Amino acid sequence: MQTIKWIVVMLLINFSAQAQVYTDEEIKTKETAEKFFKYIGEKNPEKIASMVSEKVDWYMFESKYMPWTGHRSKREEISELFKTLFSYFVDGSEKLEAQSFLLRGNEVAVFGFVERTVKKNGKHFKMPLAIHITVENNLITKFSLYEETLIIEKVLK
Repeated sequence: MQTIKWIVVMLLINFSAQAQVYTDEEIKTKETAEKFFKYIGEKNPEKIASMVSEKVDWYMFESKYMPWTGHRSKREEISELFKTLFSYFVDGSEKLEAQSFLLRGNEVAVFGFVERTVKKNGKHFKMPLAIHITVENNLITKFSLYEETLIIEKVLK
């Protein structure tokens, strides 16, 4: 029994040590994602867009209630997207928290939550989200957002 406990402890130590070893590419990918989220927190559409490649594969599930959603393919569209998004919500009510990052090469999956209050009706929401980002040359080339669109639609109606 003592031997089994010792093996389990050694495995756990080994797994935890492995979980914190990143390649240079993964470190750059995470730094790019963190800088992108920092600019979102600052509500700076131009700086946000500066983190995106000239040609990008950008997708947010499309909703007729949310004009910032849908597909985008050019950097200049991203700045406008965020200007529109920010205009719908009360300044200071927004919180985007990226709680965990899963890294593999130049890809990162980000898990967290967002909360906001709608300007036109004062309704507040909080929901989990997941984002898949691909980074090349320190720029985002692919962005896919997974969120509870129905929650946002409900508070916007």
